[in-house]
Order: sequence, then structure tokens, then C-alpha cells
Amino acid sequence: GKDIPGQASLVFDVVLLDLHNPKDGIAIENQRVPESCERRSQAGDFLRYHYNGTLLDGTLFDSSYSRNRTYDTYVGKGYVIAGMDEGLLGVCTGEKRRIIIPPHLGYGEEGRGKIPGSAVLVFDIHVVDFHNPSDSVSITVNYKPSNCTILSKKGDYLKYHYNASLLDGTLLDSTHSLGKTYNIVLGSGQVVVGMDMGLQDMCVGERRTVVIPPHLGYGEDGVEGEVPGSAVLVFDIELLELVSGLPEGYMFVWNGEVSPNLFEEIDQNHDGEVLLEEFSEYIRAQVDSGKGKLAPGFDFEKIVKNMFTNQDRDGNGKVTAEEFKLKDQEAKEEHDEL
Repeated sequence: GKDIPGQASLVFDVVLLDLHNPKDGIAIENQRVPESCERRSQAGDFLRYHYNGTLLDGTLFDSSYSRNRTYDTYVGKGYVIAGMDEGLLGVCTGEKRRIIIPPHLGYGEEGRGKIPGSAVLVFDIHVVDFHNPSDSVSITVNYKPSNCTILSKKGDYLKYHYNASLLDGTLLDSTHSLGKTYNIVLGSGQVVVGMDMGLQDMCVGERRTVVIPPHLGYGEDGVEGEVPGSAVLVFDIELLELVSGLPEGYMFVWNGEVSPNLFEEIDQNHDGEVLLEEFSEYIRAQVDSGKGKLAPGFDFEKIVKNMFTNQDRDGNGKVTAEEFKLKDQEAKEEHDEL
């Protein structure tokens, strides 16, 4: 044509950007595999990982590090390109690997964004953690006292120390740094579900490690500025004190026989009606004298008000003898009362 004369010798200066064969699969180069790898990822797991994505000539086209957050996805289910879906199987938490993906397992002939058509992709990944939606809490007992007969149960008041971290060892929080224990009523919803589960059947002095998957922790949203979304949490716990709670459904119990004239004793002015102030004064006196016990770990005023409200059946702010009933007199009702 116009550009190349007939019988001309041609000189081409070539830079090879990449090459692949349509029969190629992905290539995996392990860069760092942790010595301890109790579990490897499989189809259906949810992974959080960091990555740098480059072309074969080293040109960077994307990086999770630049966004300062992990890429989170299910693997083996088609949520990412086929090559990455395959390359993320069989990894350990903390593992670093390079995944080289041919275009027919990547973004194909069309490419995408900064990725040219038919480009071979290189992903350097670092697996932060992973879990499966079917996972439950994992408990490892690190130390158990020789005398371990009283075990924690729902309703008990617990005082414990903890260190909270991510699976990669990043420290999130510690009661030791605050210089005080964390105190809860077990099973009352004061902590995440996974922690309620992890503190069950524990004795004073015991130390254990509790691993909590996100669906039993802080979920997909996490806690802004504190816990990343979809993060697996690790709690190292030491139980320091246990105060036995009351039977389920009770906020107050008697330590001895109940007076047959209980209403009359509470109704100190003998007007046939008990007000909240009279009720509260009477319950406090029973607790102070050891004749009765309130559920530990709760605010006294709130418990007493709740008990009074359950007795005040018509809601007029007064309890009459007709309204007043003990717990065992109304077994079919689910109220926290006497």
C-alpha cells in the first residue's frame, strides 16, 4: 500500500506484554503458608483478603490496600471471576499466594476498566480470615483449675478479663489495658451471641480461647472504627468471679419460707393497697437481711419496678390483695415477679 513499498525488508521492535494458551488454567505460586494451618478454604466459605492486581508486565490496575479495606466474598460460588474463584480455594488464614489468571478465566477479550482485552492477570493476595455460614463458636480450654465443680450458666453474673483480636493477631480491645473486668449477666443479651455461647460451662479461674464467626459476632457491618465487617473474632478469656443467678424467669427468690401474710407485711399502712415505694422498701429489706435474693447484675430499681408492674395487673399504680400472686401461683404466666 502507501506505507510499505514493494519488496521492502521490514524491522519490528517488539515488547512482549503477555501470552497464554486457551487451554491454560490458573497458576498458583505460594509465597507464604503459615506453619499452623488447621483449616483450608473450601467452596461456600466467606473470605476476607487483601490483594494487588497487576498485568504480567507489572502494571498495577487495582489494589484493596489503596482502599484500606479487605475484599470480602464467598468462594467457589461464582461471585468473582472464575480464575479467582478457583485460586482462593485451599488457602489458610494468613497465607500469601500469587494467582496468575489467563483471560478466558478473567475478563476475556473485552477486558474491564483499566484491564485490557485478552490480558493475563496477576493477583498477589493475603488471606486475612475466612469462615463458613454454618460455623459455630470454637472453644479451646487453655487452663482449667483442679476444682471446677461450679460451672457458669444462663442468668449467672460473671466478671472476666479478655483480649479481643482478629485472626491475624490484630488487637482490637483488652480489659487489661482498662484495668477493670468486664461484667455481664450470662444469656441476657449484654454481649454478642457468640460470647454468650463461649462463656457457658466455665469455672472461676478457667482460661479459654473463643473464636466467634461474624454471624455470631458483629455481622457484615462490624463496629465502625473498631471491628471490621464480616470479621472473625478471637477472645482470650479468664473468668475471675461467678455469682449464681436465679432460675429462669425469676428476678427475686426467697431464701427461706414465705410468710403466709406476705401482702399484709408489704402493706405497712394497712390500707389494702401497695404502692411502688412500699413494695421497693420491703424488697430491699428482705435482700439486706438475707431473706431474699435478687437476680445478680441488674439494677435494683429496674428489677423492683418490673416486679411491681407485673403485680399491678390493672396498671393503676397500686397493687391490691386480689391482684397479688406469687410466682408459683401462676405457672402459666411468663412474668418476672414474686
